[in-house]
Amino acid sequence: MPNSAKRRKPIRGRPRDKDADARILKTALRLVERTGFRSVSMEAIAAEAHVARTTIYRRWPNKATVIMDAFLAEVGPGIAFPELPSALESLRIQMKLLARAFRGRPGLLIRSLLAEAQFDPELKRAFRERWIMKRRAAAQVVIKAGILAGELPAATDPDVLLDALYGGLYYRLLMGTGSLSDAYVEAVWRTVLRSSRLKGELGRPMGSVKR
Repeated sequence: MPNSAKRRKPIRGRPRDKDADARILKTALRLVERTGFRSVSMEAIAAEAHVARTTIYRRWPNKATVIMDAFLAEVGPGIAFPELPSALESLRIQMKLLARAFRGRPGLLIRSLLAEAQFDPELKRAFRERWIMKRRAAAQVVIKAGILAGELPAATDPDVLLDALYGGLYYRLLMGTGSLSDAYVEAVWRTVLRSSRLKGELGRPMGSVKR
């Protein structure tokens, strides 16, 4: 068989258009802010982003995943854990970054998406998998590094510590019981980590705490 007639591997589909991806995500977020989650449809996103609806469906299974990815693209880079010599300092600074984000446009979006997630199973799943669990996994890596470095007691339960540190931020965001200032973050930090009574007891069963 001549060389020119050798078989070539077929090219499957078109290469992914990253400009289209960015346009779709920006459009999805803009529509949510303009009309609310319930009013947004895949058809509306496609029309405003000037892409075919099939282009969106090849990338995302439903509007909830599109919108959550749009939110993550907007907010994620600004709230990443900074790479610092101290794991605890990285955790403390990231709490402040998250609180600052919550004070602005991302906070409004999270409140809106969380409210809608109570009635939309797809959004609830996307919010949990794409936002909560990913953020939590990243924080657990930092906490475990702090344990290995001796910055935290060996008995520290990462999940308990995360709930204690970040629970207040979400509570204030959703309930509006107070400001999410840097001063508040510092107060939470001191209460959870710097109290002499609690520092050596994180993660212990309640019955084991000395009185």
